[in-house]
Amino acid sequence: MSQSCLKLLGFALFIFLISFCSPASEMFAQDFFPITDFSDEELAKGEPIGWKTHKGICREIKNRIMPRIVEIEDRKMLYVNANDNGAILFKPVHLSPKAYPFLSWNWKVSNTIPASKEKEEGGDDYPAAVCVVYGMTFLSIPYSYRILIYGYGNNLPAGERFENPCEARAKMIVVQSGAQDAGKWLSYKVNHYQDYMQEFGKEPPKIIYVGIQTNADRTHGKVEAWYTDICLNKE
Repeated sequence: MSQSCLKLLGFALFIFLISFCSPASEMFAQDFFPITDFSDEELAKGEPIGWKTHKGICREIKNRIMPRIVEIEDRKMLYVNANDNGAILFKPVHLSPKAYPFLSWNWKVSNTIPASKEKEEGGDDYPAAVCVVYGMTFLSIPYSYRILIYGYGNNLPAGERFENPCEARAKMIVVQSGAQDAGKWLSYKVNHYQDYMQEFGKEPPKIIYVGIQTNADRTHGKVEAWYTDICLNKE
């Protein structure tokens, strides 16, 4: 066999192994892809394994904290207790947004943050948010990316859409607002694929991260948030 054929065969084997070993590989397509499906090991450790912390989507969150994994009523979930600080955490995935166009999740917050000014740079504290990051990565570093952020609004009405005040590549969509539902478990299901098309006007690239954000550092406030059953779904 010629040297060029051997190189081609080796490259093909490399691509196959990447696809085969990827935890979110579409070789093992399923109706849903769980984001917050935590193991007993993670529960014992108290932290998710393989997730990436982030300093902040458009600004650095002061005194960042790590969300904890807790179990309540036999459900493992992420818990954030923000006190003049916050957390942003992403799980790496590699999925087609067209194949998995729906995003669903449950969350609960202890309270809203009335002093937050979501549309002002530096004033955007959120009790809870679920984020989807689309783009490409090189050596695990994202580039050419766009972000959809589904947030629990403090002062903005549900349904409000706007550009993140300091990151043009991030679009905000308010799915819940006001203090009347604080302390309750709330469930959501959105068509993130259609939302991306509406907000950015073109087909989305691959989903590379799904994450959560709770922060109260700008307003020096306090808030607790619980997240569970975050999933990407085919329908």
